[in-house]
Amino acid sequence: MIRRRTLLTTALAATAAIGLAACTDDGSSSDASDAGGASDGGGDALSGVAVSEDLGAEPTVEFTAPLEISAAQAQVVVPGDGATIADGDTVIWRHLYVDASTGETLQSWWQGGPAGGVQVTTDSIGQAAFDVFTTMTVGSRFVMAGWQQGNDGQAYSLLQVGDVDRVVSPLRAEGEQGDPSGTYPDVTLDDSGAPSISGPGEGEPPAKTVRELLIQGTGDTTRAGDYLTMQYSGWKWSDGSAFDSSWERGAPFSFVQGGGQVIQGWDENLLDLKVGSQVMLVIPPAEAYGEGEPTEDSPLTGETLIFVVDVLDAAHTAD
Repeated sequence: MIRRRTLLTTALAATAAIGLAACTDDGSSSDASDAGGASDGGGDALSGVAVSEDLGAEPTVEFTAPLEISAAQAQVVVPGDGATIADGDTVIWRHLYVDASTGETLQSWWQGGPAGGVQVTTDSIGQAAFDVFTTMTVGSRFVMAGWQQGNDGQAYSLLQVGDVDRVVSPLRAEGEQGDPSGTYPDVTLDDSGAPSISGPGEGEPPAKTVRELLIQGTGDTTRAGDYLTMQYSGWKWSDGSAFDSSWERGAPFSFVQGGGQVIQGWDENLLDLKVGSQVMLVIPPAEAYGEGEPTEDSPLTGETLIFVVDVLDAAHTAD
């Protein structure tokens, strides 16, 4: 239920370009050809692409544009020396996107863009990427070819180059217990770390978002522009009913902090937290899904929301 923007805008490959959405098996060959133009690449577009191998520098990507991408592809450019990535791992990388039709770099971590990552499953990245990623090791540089649909409905052909930095672990908050006020519902955790609350809110809900520290982590501190990865569950203040949970989906949730991809109460209240922390956010309608009456399309309009969030990883922009 968390509001997110389309990952690729018509002007720039994702001002919040996240994950391998640009490189999945979605789209058709006709869409890909229309987006990428004609070249000699055919079904093996990456055979005509050269990517630099210096892991200490921003990758350079050379090819003759326009490059036709008629099938999703992925390959390792430089093998890493870390652990092999496994099915279900959530990986974090530094990356750049290149427009296959022009050769223009649309976004780059090395030039101030956000980091990225994804959970490695066939559903999230497609079979072509999955087959490569589950033989890849941490520290590798990869290149992928695929498509992304813009807000205008057009399929854009893209190359993505990334350096895999790490696998997110652990997948739950760990640290010292916080000292919540006792004003809000109690939180209990099951054996996996998934939270539940004792019931609905009591009394008048807050007019501004309230953050309560439940677990104090010991990792790096979150800041604006981070590619933030977390587990979360959400409930309505009014009746304590659950409406969304990353735990139930079996996949952490990620977004670029402060990028307007999520509700205001999240964007403004997950800063200056240690990775490994768990917080409760109590978010009024004005900082969630707006005032007014709920509708079929927006069932959380007018609701104060309670979230319990485990901050798992914070990938910073380049210093």
